[in-house]
Amino acid sequence: MVGKVSHTGYLNVLDCPAAGAGRTTSENSYMEFESKSARDGAWYDVGTFLSHRYLDKGDPEVLVRFAGFGPDEDEWLNVCKHVRQRSLPCEASECVAVLPGDLILCFQEGKDQALYFDAHVLDAQRRRHDVRGCRCRFLVRYDHDQSEEIVPLRKICRRPATDYRLLQLHAANDSAATDQQKTRVDTSKANTPRVAVSATETTQHNTGVADPISQANVSQPAKTINEAETLSAANPGNPSLISTAVFPTVTASGPGEKHVGN
Repeated sequence: MVGKVSHTGYLNVLDCPAAGAGRTTSENSYMEFESKSARDGAWYDVGTFLSHRYLDKGDPEVLVRFAGFGPDEDEWLNVCKHVRQRSLPCEASECVAVLPGDLILCFQEGKDQALYFDAHVLDAQRRRHDVRGCRCRFLVRYDHDQSEEIVPLRKICRRPATDYRLLQLHAANDSAATDQQKTRVDTSKANTPRVAVSATETTQHNTGVADPISQANVSQPAKTINEAETLSAANPGNPSLISTAVFPTVTASGPGEKHVGN
């Protein structure tokens, strides 16, 4: 239930620091307000502002119809003392915006009635959230009777002036997420192995074929010479054995034919 106020009708009347500037939307062009009843001191959402008047002395007044109530409950209220921007119900993630010393609107359940009254936060007990939502507890003191009570977050409505805390929190979370992502990228780059490969090795790897000329003309003669040196060392007195073992002999097998032997 939201108090809706036309910009053209009551903008100047509600231009009071205590009431606040209100939150506007371009689509419906309205502000959201709550008013404090002079009958019980509790705060109610404004259904509509019916009229206004300027007194010779003091602040202007508006005729308020509370949301959900009929004409019999209409009241003339002081704009600067009893009208203000609507308090905001807290979501589970917004408990961090409620701090000791804050003025809040708190739901007090009595024997005969349950109403919203102004209160101040004395202490906050932070607890880990679970699937049920926020489990934090807050010690509050009600302004109208000075009684104290420990309440959950669902009974608290924070003032719009605390919006800046949520903005700061969201900005800090976004910055931390960006830094963490950047750190992960830098770490992955640092752990990537770097291997230097020559042009020749790259060509051989890609073709999968070794150079046949180098194997035939270089490796094989070297192997033959090494065998000759080994045989020479083993038979120093018989050089013909070396030549026979290393170099093949050619004998004639018939007219026009040659036989190659070992």
